[in-house]
Amino acid sequence: MAEEYLRCWNQTKAAIAVGYPSGRARKSASRVFARPEVQAYIAERIAERAMTADEVLARLAEQARAEYAPYLLSSGTVDLERMLADGRGHLIKGIKWDRGGNRIVEFHDAQAALVHLGRHHKLFTDRTEEDVHVTLEGAREELERRIDQFMARRDAASVPAEPE
Repeated sequence: MAEEYLRCWNQTKAAIAVGYPSGRARKSASRVFARPEVQAYIAERIAERAMTADEVLARLAEQARAEYAPYLLSSGTVDLERMLADGRGHLIKGIKWDRGGNRIVEFHDAQAALVHLGRHHKLFTDRTEEDVHVTLEGAREELERRIDQFMARRDAASVPAEPE
């Protein structure tokens, strides 16, 4: 049931898919998925399937470099079979057909990938401008006030107590 759950991400549907009666699927799934060993198995499988940060960056770099270019043919088509055989299917954003029945392969936007990589490497910084007006007289008054406070505290701390 856990493998089916990892396909559909719905406990009840997973239970039905593996043969539980639909009337009891929700309750049965709840019991099965509450077991620690099932939860541990699902967590392990998710960890196996998850991408590391390095893999995400590598794939963005492939998109930014337009590494699909070797699969573009002079006819304007894509050697899709060779691309998939070489494990480059992740460079494809989608496939559709035009009215004439011609296959159109759409690739991920290289510029968008560059922006994501640039943000990751902190190449772009958003700046805000503050319009701050400080007059010399205002700064002087604040400094004098703080000095007076400091002197008063210092004097209060250094005055010996009067004998009784």
